[in-house]
Amino acid sequence: MNRLNYFGLLCAVLFAFGLAPEEQTRAADETVVASSFGYDAADATDSLQKAINSGAKRVVVDRQAGPWIVRPITLRSNLELVLQEGVEILAKAGEFKSKGETLITAQNAENIVIRGEGGGATLRMRKKDYWNAPYEKSEWRHGLSLRSAAHVTVENLTIAETGGDGVYVGVATEGVPCRDITLRNVDCVANNRQGISVISVDGLLIEDCVLRDTVGTAPEAGIDFEPNHADEQISNVVMRRVLAINNRGDGIAFYLPQLKNLAKKELSFAFEDCKSIRNNRAGLSLTVGSGEDRLLDGAMLLRNCEFTGNFIGIAVRSKWADGAPLRFEKVRVTTPSAASVLGYGEFADYDFNVVTDVAVGAWQKSTTDMGVSFIAVGTDVDANGGVSFEDVEIVDAAADAPEFLLAVRDASSEGVGFRKFAGAIRATKLNADGTVKSSADVPVDDAGLKKLFPQLSARRVEAFDLAALNSSANAKLAQELAAAWRERADGAPSVRARGDATYYFCASAGETVEWRLLQRQIGNYTPAEVKSLVTSPSGKEIALETAPGDCQPHDFTFNAEESGWFKLDVQFGASTVELSSKNDAPILISARPTLDVFASTGTFSFYVPEGAADLGLRVIGSASERVTATVYDPTGKEIAKLADVSSLGAWSVAEDANGKPIPPMKGFWSVKFEKPSQGVLEDYIVTVLGVPALLR
Repeated sequence: MNRLNYFGLLCAVLFAFGLAPEEQTRAADETVVASSFGYDAADATDSLQKAINSGAKRVVVDRQAGPWIVRPITLRSNLELVLQEGVEILAKAGEFKSKGETLITAQNAENIVIRGEGGGATLRMRKKDYWNAPYEKSEWRHGLSLRSAAHVTVENLTIAETGGDGVYVGVATEGVPCRDITLRNVDCVANNRQGISVISVDGLLIEDCVLRDTVGTAPEAGIDFEPNHADEQISNVVMRRVLAINNRGDGIAFYLPQLKNLAKKELSFAFEDCKSIRNNRAGLSLTVGSGEDRLLDGAMLLRNCEFTGNFIGIAVRSKWADGAPLRFEKVRVTTPSAASVLGYGEFADYDFNVVTDVAVGAWQKSTTDMGVSFIAVGTDVDANGGVSFEDVEIVDAAADAPEFLLAVRDASSEGVGFRKFAGAIRATKLNADGTVKSSADVPVDDAGLKKLFPQLSARRVEAFDLAALNSSANAKLAQELAAAWRERADGAPSVRARGDATYYFCASAGETVEWRLLQRQIGNYTPAEVKSLVTSPSGKEIALETAPGDCQPHDFTFNAEESGWFKLDVQFGASTVELSSKNDAPILISARPTLDVFASTGTFSFYVPEGAADLGLRVIGSASERVTATVYDPTGKEIAKLADVSSLGAWSVAEDANGKPIPPMKGFWSVKFEKPSQGVLEDYIVTVLGVPALLR
């Protein structure tokens, strides 16, 4: 091909990119300067996008008298985008009306470098604009969105005040994660949802980054690893010298229940020399998920990391013992009380009230959750654990706090327990002047945990499957249960359920069932709409009318088209509901797998049918939110008292000489919930085992 024909072909290609004739020759260069395509101080979108689309390997965004004000920008493959020192790319006011629009996006693209020169450059949006009309509230409008992108390096940038995340690492094409992503020397500041969100990635390096002052839309973390679907992954992640500071949510968060081992993708990350400081929730929160389909290979490591002055230190939930192991090496957790004594060192002048508006002194009364906690949640089906400790220390200075700030709570419905723990944790107490009052290494291997938390040895009682209540095998029991509850017309107190709740009622075909629902607000949480779904005995789902989140009583009427036990699921967000029957068909709240209760006292009944082989009760509180529960048999005799439950209170019927449970007495048993003698009565969890877990 001669030079003339080659030039003609090149021009045709460049026209496809929307370039004017005078721009075509420049596009063949290795480097182009963005302003050579024009610069409009009011809207520079077209000029910048043309420079990117030019095909040049290197596009330099040069500094102008003002910012580069743009609408959404899209990157292509094989691009080095260089922002000169001091350059600011700013979201145009009045734009980004679509909540999914992003300042800069790289989608299904590869081989991209985005870097600021010298002292760095800035990507900035207008977060507070998006909080008000005409904008629709959302958690998106990210600063930089990488979706199914590969071989991308981002460095020496500040990403600030976005409508969503500073950086989003996710998926554009189903099953295709981002691969080989590097974020280096990136300052994510005052973003709306997260500093960084990681949805699916295989190969991610984050070095020398700061994630700070996140506030706007939950979860409001410094960085959040949160896959949306089972085919996504968090693999080969490395973070070095990353600082998460003063975020309204967690400093570092993992929420991984969606991950499954469908494609044998591993869960693997290593954090080294990282700090999580004065975050309004946890320094590190890790929720994995248990069950055969979540048995993920891999390894999780935290080495030489510090968690200082966070409201919660390190919280690990649903970490299956047989999954990828979790190891802590040279890790230090300093509670708010100790941080107030020792100070924050190099961060002493940091304005922590920018986000939280909570004085450090308000956090000085330490609880066990301000140290390290491991929690098996209600839906867990297998033992938690697979954790080791080497040179790990918890430092505290609160005079009235427990000596050892480790919490291990089995809040699972049936008591899955904990195993595969190894190592020790050093418990250090400080005097008011910061000197060491005491320091001791406490074994936290399997044997050590049982000494520290003897309630973890409670006998496991199998749960009754309420989903099988309408099966032919349970027909006699279902009739007995319905007859017993219809005869018991008492004025039982309403359970104030928190979060979502499940109820059951028995009705005959043609019968009308009526109930009243009252939603109540908690704190500053905005009450959500109340959605109710009835599942009939045959499995048919009937959605009921949605009630507004106005915290007013709402009456419901349901006409049964078949006979049997109906399930009623009520979803109402971060508030509480109380539900009461209005006719002869009693509405019973389910404590299976668990029932989350808020500030409810009184005596609640549950029915033990004829021939029941076992019976158990589990009550879970926390270090500061406790409850006292007393169990009574059908004669009114006190059988057991679980006083001031701060972690786990477990009771089950006694065993005979052969080690078999002594069958419980038929009839209505009851449990009385009272205020604790220490701590406060707020949130607690209840599970009834061995019999239908239905209370009123």
